[in-house]
Amino acid sequence: MNKLSRFPVYLVLCFLAGMLLFTGRAHAQKYIFAHYDIEDGLIQSQINKLSMDTDHRLWIGTFGGACRFDGKDFTAYTRLTGLPDNYVATIFSDKGGCTWFGTMNGLARLYNGRIIKYKPDIPVKRSFVGNITQDGEGTIWVTAAGMLFRVKNDKMQHVPINDDPDIFITSLAVNSAGSLYVSVYKKGIYRLKGQKWEHVIDIDSQYSEQIIKRIFFDRFDKSKTYLLTRSGLLCARNGMAKPLDAKNITGKIKGQLLCIEQDADANIWLGTDNGAYCIMNDGVIHYNSSNGLTDNSVPDIYFDADKNLWLGSLGNGLYRCEGDRYTVFDRTQGIPESKIVMSVTEDWNKNVLMGIDGAGLLRYDGKKTSEVPVPTGSPYLKGVQSLYTDKNGTVWIGTGQTGLWQYDKKGFRQVKNSSSFACNFITADDNGTIWLGTSMGSFYYQNGGLKQLEGIPPYSSAMLSLGRDSILIGTQNGVMLAVNKKIVSGFKLKSFPATAVYSMIRYRDLLLVGTDDSGLYTWDMTTGAVNIYNVDDGLKANSIYSLAADERGRLWMGTGKGINRMQYDPAKKTFWVIDNIGSKEPVVEANQNAIMHRGHEVWISTTKAVMVYNTMTKMVPAPPPHVFIKSVQLMKEDGEKRSSIDLNDWAELKHNQNHLSISFLGVYLKNPDAVSYQYKLVGLDSAFSSPMRNNVVNYPSLPPGTYTFKVKAISPDGQVSPKMASFSFVIIPPFYQTFTFRLLAIIFLVLLGFGVQNLVHQRKIKRQKAIEAMKREEKLKIRQQTAEDFHDDLGNKLTRITVLSEILNAKIDKEQADQRGIVDQIKQNAASLYNGTKDILWALDPKSDNLYETLNHIREIGIEVFHDVPVDFEFATVDEDIQLVKLPMEYSRNITMIFKELLNNILKHADAGQVVFELDQSDKSAIALRVTDDGKGFDSSAAHRGRGINNINARAKRINASLLINSETGRGTSVTLKFSKNQLSN
Repeated sequence: MNKLSRFPVYLVLCFLAGMLLFTGRAHAQKYIFAHYDIEDGLIQSQINKLSMDTDHRLWIGTFGGACRFDGKDFTAYTRLTGLPDNYVATIFSDKGGCTWFGTMNGLARLYNGRIIKYKPDIPVKRSFVGNITQDGEGTIWVTAAGMLFRVKNDKMQHVPINDDPDIFITSLAVNSAGSLYVSVYKKGIYRLKGQKWEHVIDIDSQYSEQIIKRIFFDRFDKSKTYLLTRSGLLCARNGMAKPLDAKNITGKIKGQLLCIEQDADANIWLGTDNGAYCIMNDGVIHYNSSNGLTDNSVPDIYFDADKNLWLGSLGNGLYRCEGDRYTVFDRTQGIPESKIVMSVTEDWNKNVLMGIDGAGLLRYDGKKTSEVPVPTGSPYLKGVQSLYTDKNGTVWIGTGQTGLWQYDKKGFRQVKNSSSFACNFITADDNGTIWLGTSMGSFYYQNGGLKQLEGIPPYSSAMLSLGRDSILIGTQNGVMLAVNKKIVSGFKLKSFPATAVYSMIRYRDLLLVGTDDSGLYTWDMTTGAVNIYNVDDGLKANSIYSLAADERGRLWMGTGKGINRMQYDPAKKTFWVIDNIGSKEPVVEANQNAIMHRGHEVWISTTKAVMVYNTMTKMVPAPPPHVFIKSVQLMKEDGEKRSSIDLNDWAELKHNQNHLSISFLGVYLKNPDAVSYQYKLVGLDSAFSSPMRNNVVNYPSLPPGTYTFKVKAISPDGQVSPKMASFSFVIIPPFYQTFTFRLLAIIFLVLLGFGVQNLVHQRKIKRQKAIEAMKREEKLKIRQQTAEDFHDDLGNKLTRITVLSEILNAKIDKEQADQRGIVDQIKQNAASLYNGTKDILWALDPKSDNLYETLNHIREIGIEVFHDVPVDFEFATVDEDIQLVKLPMEYSRNITMIFKELLNNILKHADAGQVVFELDQSDKSAIALRVTDDGKGFDSSAAHRGRGINNINARAKRINASLLINSETGRGTSVTLKFSKNQLSN
């Protein structure tokens, strides 16, 4: 294909690229919404309704049940927990602490952990409950099947309106005065006054056929009442509802209207089937996926008592509007995919220039972004690391591989001899001299070239001018000072840690230094006072990458885990963190020295996006947290839970119920992890504790007395919960701590004193004699048992060794191979002798003291005994549950030795082809172990000394077991060892 034939293709590609560029950059800003979905614990992502209870917890009604959100955790409620149906159409929290659920299958109420269901007092076609509210007198009102009901005496009592059977109720609302309003299809709005209904709002005739989905009273203008239909918004004044400025406002809103709400700034919010709209004095903003929200339907918007604005979507979960504190520039606004903005500055036309590592320069003119063309043949100019605009409007560009460049109206120019290092930082001193922090040290620009500052470590990344002849240089090991372009030896900042410097600025008379791991360092250059701020003071990280001050004197910091803003107190000359809110604020890592203040904006570049903060955002203090006690647990001595205490009752505890674990929570939906607590146990503590983040307190050993536990929650900006949560209880002293008991005890002890002394002396003598006798008896038992064990085991093995030795002597003159075989057999028997000693060690191991391990050991013995011989050894399968049957040490050892002796006897004397070992559990009160062979048998009534029967009987008697031997000549032998289970526990 030649160039001419490719030309149309290029046109098409350029057109498509332009369209994509235009589409991606059509929105100059992205708004911030905190987002919660099923991965955060939300029960289901399709939300119908929102409400807030008296403890300031958020309730969410969804297609799959309801859940409660306390800022940290979601607690689910479904049919499994007592709801009539999982489809929760509406949810409402009343003034008394109850939460009401309107479901597809009726009404339910939750109070003190118990769910109660309600049924209408008349037949209804559908049990769908679509509206719930509470009037000023505390009465709960609901709608079902288009009818109005009042909840009273555990029933839904039907309330007719003017005895009209054709009235169909579509929505309910209560105004600030507590009056109940209802919308009636085709008839307008009625209000309940006393026991009568009065018609208060007429609907414009062209909208009278539309269903009023919501009645909403303007919070700032009492004369306005909004009526929401699917296709429009009506505003009622003086008893007549008309469209709300349809040409200029509602005409800009597309789609079906689903809900209405008003925020703290009097803006009207509308939820639609395509995101949400905000109606402000200066226009309408459509929030959807292109600027931070969702394209899905928004069935409910809720402004809670803590001034949070929540938006519930169908399919994308829950959103909280973070306001206009900041907007975001990312790939949707033109920043290339997977590229990072390393620096920001202004050009000579006051446009924002963003230097991108690997993508050159982007210019933002206030409406859109565009790529700045770089000189051809300079691909590495796209690796921008730092930017600086001098007082003449020249933009200095520091790159990673092509050194330093100048950029102005005339174009790009490369600075001579600068391509051998990476430029990390660029600034100018008061004389206008350009300074560079690079990978090779520090340089300054003079007479068209660069000169290196001697005595600087290889890597420097921050510089700050202190006047016409002085400049501070941040290195990997602190701060250095250069005067007249020479390093001042011995210069050291007071109390400055030996750490890397990331950023520096001058703030009033203070030097502010951001470090890599020690937080923010402030040095008063007039008094020498030093302060250090870190995560304990509210910073999101101890690594401070960038610093800037805005026009209002507030300090902005880009840290390793987000953005912080600090306020300065001139009287105390200290900073404190402000506006550190937003539990879902993104965790981002700021880029080094990539910060710029311009006008009423602060631009901060991070590894994910460029965040543009509005410095004029109102600092409206968030309401304080609301604290409540979640649970009080009685604990055992080992720390395990014993039981819970009912928080609604005065608790009287016994003296041994003195280990309590008290759990509490400060509900602060914006940033629950930043809430701290102070508590006091009245009756034990004299003052409140110091603030802490932990919300569980343990009292392991409280003395008897009367106590009241009190706790208060504190927000990040220091606001204390308006009410303290408390719990009172008493620990009753034991009887032996009463005065009467103590007096009687003293008298009794005095009377018995002399007699006890004599008795103790006599018992002491007896005890000493008994102990000595027991020691002697125990020694005899140990010696006797050890002798028997070694006799039984070593005797058998030594017999075979003797026989084999005689054979060896008889064949000493035969061939060498036979002699070696006999010697090998001798070695094998020696090994067997060694294995016998292991049996003794096994018996001494406490792990062997159960029936399961003993039987397994017998199985191993049987396998070893009948190995390499024509005998089929079968071990019947046993249940692992017999591990619960514990055996004393003497039982496990003697049982093992009994059956070891029996198995060896079978091998030597029985001429058997099959041997079977089994556990007989037919008798539940006893344990029977049986070994059976099909050998030649013997006469069990006769004495058989060679078979070791006497020794086996002695062992059985030692463990109080019976030994039953059943054998007949030519019919094999069966030996059963049986003992009672009861004697094992004695």
